[in-house]
Order: sequence, then C-alpha cells, then structure tokens
Amino acid sequence: MDTADSDEIARRLGVDPQDGVLCDFQTAMQSYETSPEQLVVWVGEHSVVWSTILTISGVLPPHLIEALSAEGQRVLEAYFVGEADPGKLMYTHDSEYFGEIFPPSAPGGWMEVPEFEAHASGLELIGEISDAELFDRYMCMAGRITGRFIDRGWFASTRTLYHVPQGV
Repeated sequence: MDTADSDEIARRLGVDPQDGVLCDFQTAMQSYETSPEQLVVWVGEHSVVWSTILTISGVLPPHLIEALSAEGQRVLEAYFVGEADPGKLMYTHDSEYFGEIFPPSAPGGWMEVPEFEAHASGLELIGEISDAELFDRYMCMAGRITGRFIDRGWFASTRTLYHVPQGV
C-alpha cells in the first residue's frame, strides 16, 4: 500500500493499532494458522512511501483490499501458491481494481495496466518460463514500482503483527 502510516493500515483492516505486536519475520511466521478463516498480517514500512502487508495466515478478502485502497491509495497485491497457482501481481487504486501487472510477452507489448509499462523493461515473458521465474518477474515489477526489493534486510526488519477479526 502506498502509505508509510502503519496505524492507518491497521485501522483500515479493522484492528486497533495498539493491538499489534512488534516482531521480526521469523516470529511472525510462528503465527501461521492452517485455517484460512484466521487472518494474520505483518505490517510495516517497505520503502519511503510504501508499506508491506504480508499475509501470514488466511486470505485478505476483496472488501479489505477496497478499504486499503480507498481515498486515493494504491495497493499492489502479490501472491504465489506454488503448484496451485503461478501467482499474480494485482493493482487496485481508489477502491477500483485495475487489473494484473505483468511484463509483456515482447518488448513494448501489451500490458493490462499500461501505467506500469516503464517498469517492465527486460522482464518480458519470452520463451519457456517456470512458475517460480514468472513470480520472480512479478516481484521485480513490484520492487521497481515501490522503489524497494524484498531482500535480507527486508526479512530482518521489525514490523507489527495483527490478528484481524473475522467479519471485519
């Protein structure tokens, strides 16, 4: 999400910012639940103007994506489910879903969200590409858009863990 205000993100998720627990990634992953009903997120700064909302457990429902992107905010939603789905990078702005962000199949080729065409150079989907390589290109697009890539420093950062109540 394109804000550095973690408290605002918590409010949009329907949780009290004071109910979060500061922790690192390894500690956050201990909150993983196999039940998709339990939504657990790790929230914090990603870059100067973007924040990360990493879903540790559960699924971020569409109405929360809309709430996060309301009032002119932008949300890049990335996921990868291994063999089940090669992943996606989706874009929502001001509560409106604009489509998937993916590199074109040829230099200068068609993109569903042309706003991000400048970030696709060198990532074209040419030839045989594995699901992991495809998701890597999505994440590279996200890094170019936000100005920060997910690296060791990102994983070593302290962020806030929230348990989002059902029905929010």
